[in-house]
Amino acid sequence: MKRSFIYITFFVLLIFLAGCKDTTNEEANASNAKENRSGEEQSKSKETEEQETPAESPVDYKEDIGNLKVWIGGEMIVKDDQIIVEGQSNLLPGSIISSSGNSTLPIAAFMKNAEVQEDGSFRFEYPGYEGNALIDFRLSSLGEDTTKHYGVYFNQVTGPQRYKTSQSDQYEVRASALLDVNKESSYTLKIETPEWDELPDDYGETNAWMDVEVTTDHKFIYIHGKSNLIEGTWLGGDLMNATDVIVPFSYDYTNVNPDGSFELKIPYLSLRPGMYIPIQAHANQNTWEDVQEAYGKDFEKLEGDLLQTSDDGSIYLEKVVELDIPDMEPPEKVDLTIADEEVKMQVPDDLLFDFDESTLKDNSQETLDGILAELEELEPDTTIHINGHTDNQGDASYNLNLSIERAESVFHYLEEHGDISHLTIQTEGYGETAPIESNEDEDGRSKNRRVEIVVNPEG
Repeated sequence: MKRSFIYITFFVLLIFLAGCKDTTNEEANASNAKENRSGEEQSKSKETEEQETPAESPVDYKEDIGNLKVWIGGEMIVKDDQIIVEGQSNLLPGSIISSSGNSTLPIAAFMKNAEVQEDGSFRFEYPGYEGNALIDFRLSSLGEDTTKHYGVYFNQVTGPQRYKTSQSDQYEVRASALLDVNKESSYTLKIETPEWDELPDDYGETNAWMDVEVTTDHKFIYIHGKSNLIEGTWLGGDLMNATDVIVPFSYDYTNVNPDGSFELKIPYLSLRPGMYIPIQAHANQNTWEDVQEAYGKDFEKLEGDLLQTSDDGSIYLEKVVELDIPDMEPPEKVDLTIADEEVKMQVPDDLLFDFDESTLKDNSQETLDGILAELEELEPDTTIHINGHTDNQGDASYNLNLSIERAESVFHYLEEHGDISHLTIQTEGYGETAPIESNEDEDGRSKNRRVEIVVNPEG
């Protein structure tokens, strides 16, 4: 009996201990589950926080390959016999860039394609070219991946190098570089990214306006304009003389930029008092769909102070740009050119000298007397440089001596036949070292053979 009681007591004790163990395990499991849930919640919270916190953007979008804010840049290295483009971009690898030049270039040599590499680089090589010329670089839509990424007609692209085209909702992506004949080879040009201003508040409204700034050098008149005209609007300007006659070959045209700005670069040979430039926009030149939608096919929606009506009843816009030209009238065949305060009277050598001579011709008197009349009217202490120049034919040292002798011959005539003692005059010869045109043909060489009378020389 006693042994049975011990067995029963032991059995009850086992049951009690097992129950305590199960309770402890349940509490431990519950605690572990709570910790796991807490960890999972913390992990989810961290993931949510990471998802809600935007990834840090690259410092420069230009370094972000495939960015839809597209960039095409780099350098153009211009040598005597070769032009090399070391391009950079953020374009997708495998994208194709097409190059082309304006009509002054040997077109075939500058129409090429280049494939964008893994780092966004691309390269072109062209033959040497001596002259001013604009070279464009355009993103091509030939590749399937390019079209899928950037959109048909590049309508998914953003950034300052996306431009509208004549077709509504169609765009092109391009960059440009300008070869400069006035720079001495070798030189390097940056392929620049434009920086557009903010749009004017009345951008695209039918009451059109234009504001302009004008600068000149000794070959071009530069007009930088601002307007509320929409991108793509066609504008053109002719140089006009004081009697309202067009000056031949002094003309330029352009399309308005994405911010309403525009640039005109008008070549000229000679300026005279009273010349001006009317900047005009005509309906028959503005065939772009967006422009016609905004202003009407016949410009019938336009209004404002710039609106003009021609003799045939057609409507056009006109902004008249007055030019600040010194009141000087040199002889007819002597070109007057201006760069800021510096004025040059460019005298072709055949008006003054026989071939290979530095003694003045008998009939040079009329030309020099006309120049003398202008110099005598200048303010006291005005600085004058008389510079001789030649083409590149023959020996360089011989050409240098000839240019010096010709400059001195002109100075001695002016000194002996007029009153220029109130002026500070210096003579200099440059030989063939400062051409204003290419020496590759006779027309250019004839312009380089000259004597310059420089008023207020810049340097």
